[in-house]
Amino acid sequence: MQSSIFTVNDSPYCLWEADVADRNRAFLDGLDPEYFSYLLDTYIETEDEKRSLVALKIALHHSIETLFSLLGAFVQAPDCAYAWIAKCSNADLRTFVDRVTRGDASLISKLRLPDISWKSVARAAFNAYQPGTERQAQTVHRFASLWRALSHELLDQAAIDEYNALKHGFRIRSGGFALAIGTEHQYGIPPPDSEMHMIGKSDHGVTFLKIENMAGGRLGPHIRSRQTSVNWSTERVILQFQLVGMSINNVVSGLKVLNGYPASTCKFLRPQEDADFDVPWQYSVGVTSANFDFVLDEDGLPPVTKAELLAKLRSK
Repeated sequence: MQSSIFTVNDSPYCLWEADVADRNRAFLDGLDPEYFSYLLDTYIETEDEKRSLVALKIALHHSIETLFSLLGAFVQAPDCAYAWIAKCSNADLRTFVDRVTRGDASLISKLRLPDISWKSVARAAFNAYQPGTERQAQTVHRFASLWRALSHELLDQAAIDEYNALKHGFRIRSGGFALAIGTEHQYGIPPPDSEMHMIGKSDHGVTFLKIENMAGGRLGPHIRSRQTSVNWSTERVILQFQLVGMSINNVVSGLKVLNGYPASTCKFLRPQEDADFDVPWQYSVGVTSANFDFVLDEDGLPPVTKAELLAKLRSK
C-alpha cells in the first residue's frame, strides 16, 4: 500500500491506496474541462431566453465552485486531487478561497510557493506555459487577477443565497427589475414618471425568498422570509463563463504537468488580447439586487427556545 498525507485547510488526512499516483492519474484523465463550454453552447442556442439564462447562471455558479475546488486540490493535494475535493465541504472551500485571497501564510501547501497569493498559485499553474516569456508573465498576472475577482463571487453572501435558491429550484419569478428614484412634491404621492431617474434595469434576473433570523437570533429561532430580486447582464454572464471555462482547463493542465504528464500534451487556453480579461466587468445593469418587503416588529417578539417550540408542536 501507499499513503499520502494532505490537509483541507488545516484538517489533516492520510490517504491509503494500492497506487496513489495511478488513482490520481485515472481521476485527471476522467475530467472533462470542456463540459462547461458544452453547457454554454447548449444554453445559448435555446429559444427560451429567460429560462436558458437562469440555467446558464446556475452553471456559472457551478463552474466557479468547480474552478476553486480544482485550485484547492492543486495547492494542497496535487498528488491526490480527488481525495481533497471529496473531503472539502462548501464551507471548507470558501475558507480556503478566503485564505488565499487574504494571503494567509499559515495555509499548508504541497507546492513550493514563495507566498500564499493568487499570483503565486497562477505562476505554479502556468509554469509549463511558454516559460520565460512575456506572454507567460502576462498570462499569470491576468489569471491571478481573474481568480481574485471570481473569489468574491464565491464568497459574497448575496451570491451564495442566489445560487442556493437557483440550484434547488426556489426561484419564484424569472426576469429582472427596474429601479427609479424621484423627489415627492407632496408626502405619499409619487412624482410624475417624467421626473423619475432610472438607476438600474435589466430584463433578466430572478426573484427568490431568503430566510433569515429575526432580532439577530437573540430571542431564539424566530425567522422570516425576505423577497430578494437580482438583475443580470447577459453579456457579463456569458463572458465570465468563457473565462471560467478557460481557467478550469488550465488548472487541470497544471495538475497534469505536476503529475508527470508531458507539457506538450497539456493544453492551456487564454483570450487572445489581455484587455479581454476585463470586458465582462464593463457590462453593468446599475442596481444588481434589491429587497423590498414588509416591516415586521422584531423588537416585540417573545423570547422562545427550541424546546418550547417542540413542546408546542407535540401538544397538537
